Amino acid sequence: METDDGRLYFMGRQVEVSGQLPDGDAALLSRCDGSRPLDGFSTADRETIGRWRQHGLLLMAPPLTPGHAATAPPVVVSPHPDDAALALGGTIARQGGRFLDVFSVETWTKDPYYAGHPAMTERLLLAEEEVAARVLRARAEFLGFVDAADRDFRKDRFFADTAWSDGFAQEEPELFEAVTERLATLLDGAGDVFAPLGVGGHVDHLACREAVLELARRGALDGARVAFYEDQPYSLFSSAEETAAKLGARLARTGLGGLHPELLPVDDTAALIKSEALSAYRIQVRKGIIHRIRRHGLRMAEGSWSPAAERVWWMRRS
Repeated sequence: METDDGRLYFMGRQVEVSGQLPDGDAALLSRCDGSRPLDGFSTADRETIGRWRQHGLLLMAPPLTPGHAATAPPVVVSPHPDDAALALGGTIARQGGRFLDVFSVETWTKDPYYAGHPAMTERLLLAEEEVAARVLRARAEFLGFVDAADRDFRKDRFFADTAWSDGFAQEEPELFEAVTERLATLLDGAGDVFAPLGVGGHVDHLACREAVLELARRGALDGARVAFYEDQPYSLFSSAEETAAKLGARLARTGLGGLHPELLPVDDTAALIKSEALSAYRIQVRKGIIHRIRRHGLRMAEGSWSPAAERVWWMRRS
């Protein structure tokens, strides 16, 4: 969001709230920084905040709970800012967690306004992730590797022919080793680790998956604590089941065992929090995709006690 001469702009377009923003509203907007509860504002201010939220200018976040969790929160290896929340936002809303955003230097977008402002886009994509993580009561860490779309070697060919291949390590060996070593440090002593399954074959997703698998091979990660999540929105268009089956067969041949699916329940509160968090992603993620991800979670939970679900595949050593 930007301001110019008292007017509000989002994604380069003026937001019609009430004409020019009065000084009082500008001061109120500056106080909406996540540091105070909603009931700490006056009734009139809450009405104004509600209108701004309807326009998409603000998000609501649940209060942070003090104290320490009894177990280590899960760590989600996220190829890019947004991947963790899209795939596992409901689970993280329930448990908290850490996002390790690996390829966090990115400028890709289909929006013409932001495509023409790459430096601003890079900055705002990280800001979107920080907001979404705050709503989910998670912590985002940016590893600073460059997205495939901005790497000279990749450019317009950043999808692999087969999503279950291990070719990334051979194609970009120095980058793969750097990612693996960085994750080795950050995942040391972690509890459950969630990495992308690689549905759809985006090479950055495959790189993250293969780095985690390499750490499991080395014994740096306990394979029984590693699971692979179905990448969103790619699993809306490609078969997660096929990717899991063929990847599992490959792992079994190399002694890492197969993959075992599990539905992670998402209750109504967690689903609401995830929906609010996903509203932070405006530059790359369209509303229609968010709605489809929500419907996908509802369909997966049909016949279970939970209203929605997210799906992972656990790795077990043979």
